[in-house]
Amino acid sequence: MKRFAFISDLIFTFFVATLLALCLFRFLDVGFWGALFLAVLCGGLIMASVGAYLHSKRKNLLLKRSDEQAKQKLLLHLALLSDSAKTEFFRSALSKDTPLQRFALLRLQNKNQLYFLHFKLIPVNADDVSKYARLKTSKEKILLCGSIEEPARALCQRLRIQVKTGEEVYVSLKNADALPKNYLGDTPSAKKRRLTLWFSKRNSKRFLISAILILLVSALTPFFYYYVLMSATLLLLAVFVRIFGKTEV
Repeated sequence: MKRFAFISDLIFTFFVATLLALCLFRFLDVGFWGALFLAVLCGGLIMASVGAYLHSKRKNLLLKRSDEQAKQKLLLHLALLSDSAKTEFFRSALSKDTPLQRFALLRLQNKNQLYFLHFKLIPVNADDVSKYARLKTSKEKILLCGSIEEPARALCQRLRIQVKTGEEVYVSLKNADALPKNYLGDTPSAKKRRLTLWFSKRNSKRFLISAILILLVSALTPFFYYYVLMSATLLLLAVFVRIFGKTEV
């Protein structure tokens, strides 16, 4: 499916770029067949450039701004979950590699490790860490949390408690395909929703059709250059939204 979307983006880019270039060369009084040849050449070059960009974009696996936003959504979701739901969520998510059992509320264990879950709206402090230190066990202690204060982190190092904060937890859940399907507290504003709808890839088709209709009408009006300029603007918007726009879910 992703491969089909990639190819359709390239075809769409080639078509719009060729049409736009053809209008430009005809405006410069280049003969039709010469203008068509140059337009196809320009369309091919632009399509190749866009293809290279999209390919490099797909290969980038670093934590991006979208991932940062998703991480924040995850941490808020975990903070709003009840302790029981939080325990069950991580028991299921972390059991894909090594089965985990519930040791107590917000505590999970397997043969070699003991997990402490601490996801709240405030960072882990030293007093919280001291509670985990009181539990005597030969297993490796691992603290999963959203954030932690520096004194608390230093105390964890002294007590040999491994700490994994929000980013590490998010990456682990993402790699395990265990992120929640729905997030608590995820209520986008109406303004953001309107912007998302306007910037949807579906609108690229509407921009394209509008550009073609305006271009056809330009031959019937004395304001030829104005209509051609509007058509070119809509063609550029169609390409931009098609490449950078959001896919509606």
